[in-house]
Amino acid sequence: MPRHSTTSLIGFIVRDVFVSGEKAVWKRKKGCDLKQPECGQCIERGLPCGGYDKDRVFIYHDAGVKRTTLASQYAQSPRGASSGMLSPPETPPTTSLISTTPAQAYSGSDVFSMFPRVLSASFAQSAYKEKSLEAFISTYVPRGDLSSTNEEGKQLVGMMPRLNSQDEALRLAILAMGTLALSKQTNDSYLGQQGRNIYGKALAETRRALQDPSRARSTAMLAIPYVDTDHTFLMQVMALFEILFGAEEASSKQAQNWLSHAQGEIALIVARGPEAFTEDAAHAIFVNARWRPLIASCRTRTKSILNEKRWKTIPWRGRIKTPQDSLLDIMAGVPEILANIDRWGALSAGTPQDEATDLATCAKCWTLHIELQTWLVANEHEIHTPVTTTPTPITFPNFDVACLTIRYWVIALMLYSSLDTASRIPTTDISTMHPDRPHPRQFARLIARSANYFFQERYGIVGPTTYSFPLGNTMLYLNRNLMLDGQYAKLVGEAWNSPNMPMAIKNFLNSQRLSVS
Repeated sequence: MPRHSTTSLIGFIVRDVFVSGEKAVWKRKKGCDLKQPECGQCIERGLPCGGYDKDRVFIYHDAGVKRTTLASQYAQSPRGASSGMLSPPETPPTTSLISTTPAQAYSGSDVFSMFPRVLSASFAQSAYKEKSLEAFISTYVPRGDLSSTNEEGKQLVGMMPRLNSQDEALRLAILAMGTLALSKQTNDSYLGQQGRNIYGKALAETRRALQDPSRARSTAMLAIPYVDTDHTFLMQVMALFEILFGAEEASSKQAQNWLSHAQGEIALIVARGPEAFTEDAAHAIFVNARWRPLIASCRTRTKSILNEKRWKTIPWRGRIKTPQDSLLDIMAGVPEILANIDRWGALSAGTPQDEATDLATCAKCWTLHIELQTWLVANEHEIHTPVTTTPTPITFPNFDVACLTIRYWVIALMLYSSLDTASRIPTTDISTMHPDRPHPRQFARLIARSANYFFQERYGIVGPTTYSFPLGNTMLYLNRNLMLDGQYAKLVGEAWNSPNMPMAIKNFLNSQRLSVS
């Protein structure tokens, strides 16, 4: 852009536009003649001409307002994306016209908490949408490195911008998440209040969407191959909201709210039927969505519909299952075993009916044991096996291997501890080996040794949320005998007290503990 003499303009740069320009002086109303290497205006006035540079857009504001930082560049929103959007939260009356608070985001980058009111409505909305979405995604990929998240995290980051504009309830939920993420990054309590208000609107909008058949099965949604996966995706986002922002001190409500979202997720999946998840995008969401409903079934000790053959076969029609797919097939049989163990197991009265139930439970455990051992032989190269058994932290080759391994370990822990109970082995047992099967203690110890790895800052919220369910089961087992397993439990305590451990995850795990105590 041509720069003609030094004009006193008060403003700040919001982004570059790629237009040729001259370095020496700002362009006047009539424009520069763009002659090269020197323009005609500079030659006529005897001024040195500095060549050409990019044009810049200025936003004017009151010169009396102190500006504390420059705005970072924004990616331009898709055309029309701002229509029908919420406006950015207005600043309180005491806030100046432009309030910019430099704060370190989770990723370490500077962020803004507010936008100038003099922006046009569409520009302000687009900027706020971009910033809130960026803040939400940064919780998954703090440093912009996709290798620091698992397949589910990669999928969420990839689909979020597209799905964000397809359903109002999902858009509101993501906006709430982004607003609350910004409030934590900037220590802005007002933004936090706005985020919770938006989340309440998202819940109300979800209720309306699910009650409106024409909306739930609209032509626009049926025209795309993933058949209303927006709402399934929405439950995933809302369950994540409860983990990060739903904490109530000394209350089990947070875990109960998360559980209700996980149960809502499986209800939406079942309502569609397995045939709805054969297409690419729908299939991708389904295979990653199974983990949370299976956790919910394990926690509530209720048989999972995902253990039915049709749910294990139809969505994979014409496909080859991944190691995680086949592992979760095995996990789908665990909730039924847990239900029988809680009802009978070592607490049964010893009647013939109780004995028969225990024998049937043992038979199911042995069936899953064979399936799990078969899976292990076929996928031994996909998981990590530490060479030592000492109470020292574990380091995994990469995050994908860590996620698959930790799921294998927690499934084995639940299965073999159930088999011990059904076999009338007392909880005071101090052995570490069984002659005919793996011992659950070895898996509890392995999970405990993994705490420090999953709580690393570079893994964002994906590390702690992936680890939370295995950790809960591990602590329940290790607390049986702290004299024997205290050194392993101590590793969890050290990671728990680390500054890298997000307080939101601590609150969520405490809520889970209270919900089962």
